[in-house]
Amino acid sequence: MQKKTCPKAFKKEVVQFYEQNHTISETLSRYGISESTLFDWKRKYDEEHFLYVPGPGQRKRFRDAQAHLQKTEQELEVLARCSYGIYASIDDKIAAIEALEGEYSVHVLCEALHLSRGTYYNRKRRKGQLNTYEASDEEIKPILEKLFHENMDLLGRKPMQKKLRDQGIFASEKRIARLMKELGLFVSKPKYQAEHKKPIHNPYFRNRLNQQYDQTAPNLVWVSNITYVKVGERYYYVCVILDLFSRMVLSYGISDTIDTTMVVQTFLSAFSKRNRPADLLFHSDQGTQYTSFVFREILRDLHVKQSFSRPGVPYDNAVCESFFHTLKKEAIYHHLYETPEDLSATIDAYIAFYNEKGRTVH
Repeated sequence: MQKKTCPKAFKKEVVQFYEQNHTISETLSRYGISESTLFDWKRKYDEEHFLYVPGPGQRKRFRDAQAHLQKTEQELEVLARCSYGIYASIDDKIAAIEALEGEYSVHVLCEALHLSRGTYYNRKRRKGQLNTYEASDEEIKPILEKLFHENMDLLGRKPMQKKLRDQGIFASEKRIARLMKELGLFVSKPKYQAEHKKPIHNPYFRNRLNQQYDQTAPNLVWVSNITYVKVGERYYYVCVILDLFSRMVLSYGISDTIDTTMVVQTFLSAFSKRNRPADLLFHSDQGTQYTSFVFREILRDLHVKQSFSRPGVPYDNAVCESFFHTLKKEAIYHHLYETPEDLSATIDAYIAFYNEKGRTVH
């Protein structure tokens, strides 16, 4: 019998389809070929086009990498289709696995949901029968939930452990943390803390304000500072300018780069809103954004005097420091941000409230 051959154009189409971010299973299903045939055609295609072809000692690693990639793709599909995530309770995870079993291997399902296969098979064998430890968990859960809400949702695992001990219930911190996670009991607290960098000392930058925070009229002294907030996987910087007389926020800017441009734009916005006030003193720390030649020249051209805090003395800019503390405590730390627009919306809403009702003159 003559061996069946496929046209070269067909082989090329198959390989190119696979390389256009399609999975192995999609390619095999579409063209009705075996996995070994696919990779044999791909190897020959790569050789013809002078692409990298793994040597004999590397082919196993290559196949392992392909298998790992396929398994990862399947795990992502599982997480996309499940209504439960990796932090769900064991019961919810088992329900999700049973719903998808048959479409994916138990190994992939358990890996995707961070559940050991032993736990899954044990639960399946017992079919709803709780062991002594699990029964104890079910007894503790309503007590945990009651204590958590009675204490204004502020009890973490350590104080919760003490409260339980007072009731004669002994449980480890690790167990309490697990049960609280399964119940969705999370303490509302700052998700992160900003770090403060000391400014570079320069004896030529004078402190003209000298902590004279009580001003007799608007537009005599403005103060400014910069902080940063985590957005997604990176940090964004927030610059604000306040009038010392009213303590009102005149303008603010957000940027993914802490540079002079952000400070210049924030200042010019406030300067324009206040109709270019005369005899203005602008106070800040000695950050390079405020001491840069460009920014100092702009202020000099606008006849605005500059004042600088002493290095390492936060009291010299206490009004701005206090505002950032309040902003983070009352608004920023209550959310996590995926985009700079999310952060901007929170700051917009808070500054509107602060300027209208929240500010106090010290």
